[in-house]
Amino acid sequence: MGIERISLELPTGSAPDEVEAKAAASLRAQGIRAFSDLSLQTTLTTGNPDISRHTLTYWVDDHPHD
Repeated sequence: MGIERISLELPTGSAPDEVEAKAAASLRAQGIRAFSDLSLQTTLTTGNPDISRHTLTYWVDDHPHD
């Protein structure tokens, strides 16, 4: 297993549970299905006041079992 990171740019004021749900959907869309402990780490501003950058970490199995 290893820890990985994902960053998403979403509307400013997005609720943490919404951010985590969108991150989980993004991981699944990328074909990453064997992950756990998805956790929001930081929320930063961008050059656009309507958009924030959210960084999350998650654990992934390096050798998924079928």
